[in-house]
Amino acid sequence: MKILKFFTIFLLITLLTACKSGQGTTTPTTEANPVTETPKQIYAVVFPIVHPFFEPVGEDALEFGSEYGWDVLIRAPEYADYRLQIEIMEELIALGVDGIAIGPTDPNELVEVINKAIDTGIKVICFETDAPLSKRVGYVGTNNYNAGRHMGYVIGQTLGTNGQILILTGLSTQLSLNERIRGIEEYLAENYPGIQILDTQSSEGDMQKAITVTKEMVDKYPDFDAIIGIDATAGPAAISVWKDKDLKSKGKMIITFDDMPDNLQGLRDGYIKAIVSQRQNTWGQGVLLLLNSLVEGRSIPDYTDTGSIEITLANIDRYLDEMSWLEPQYR
Repeated sequence: MKILKFFTIFLLITLLTACKSGQGTTTPTTEANPVTETPKQIYAVVFPIVHPFFEPVGEDALEFGSEYGWDVLIRAPEYADYRLQIEIMEELIALGVDGIAIGPTDPNELVEVINKAIDTGIKVICFETDAPLSKRVGYVGTNNYNAGRHMGYVIGQTLGTNGQILILTGLSTQLSLNERIRGIEEYLAENYPGIQILDTQSSEGDMQKAITVTKEMVDKYPDFDAIIGIDATAGPAAISVWKDKDLKSKGKMIITFDDMPDNLQGLRDGYIKAIVSQRQNTWGQGVLLLLNSLVEGRSIPDYTDTGSIEITLANIDRYLDEMSWLEPQYR
């Protein structure tokens, strides 16, 4: 548990080495043994929703798959609805893909179709958010409860012993976001009991709704100190409201998840105080390596935590090189 960054890199290097060791093997050509071309592996990556946060992950997966001769399919519903993800999964099952990595929008509603894919012989893992009650073989991504505790630590370090916060989350059914909120609540209760959560509202992943509910919360609770963004939509929505209501000049703070370009610019411009970022830059390659290991008969870890990092003005230009956060008692 020393350094999560190094553990993740070690895992990916191990999988990459195993993958490379299987390359370049050919069957000698004879009349009795003609060369046959091995069919390409087909892997699918299913995001919870179409969103700029996932675009680099998809691009990385496509590029990496091309290097190894794998066909990679990128799928995502246009809006947050578990039924659309079920339709995508049914399509992929009918196509007979070799492996699927999915970020389920609802950990319960996706169980049946994930299990159906597994039962037909397709390897399925989860990433970004989990479906632990399904037969999925493994998970790679952020331990979102720990990331929530990390956010609680950042809130406490920023506000001190007392304060009032608002929470803006995304999909109300998404396990990863709910685990972050649970982590925040428990960390603050244990370590900063003087910080009060005034309200928690959901945007369901819709930017306009995120802006609307943010305006409603800041109007309803004018004495709040900071708003806490839980998903990738929250930060940009809060920045829009801060500009509209000139909340930066009133000392109101935004602390949010995810290193979206708008969030990083908001940090540089003084609208955002701090960001807790996932290490999603490892996911595109990571999910493909895990799926390929399964297809080739190797085992994978049940749970791979890629960690989280705090971003401030002090490290904004080098945060990707930093170690993942550990609670103070484990350092």
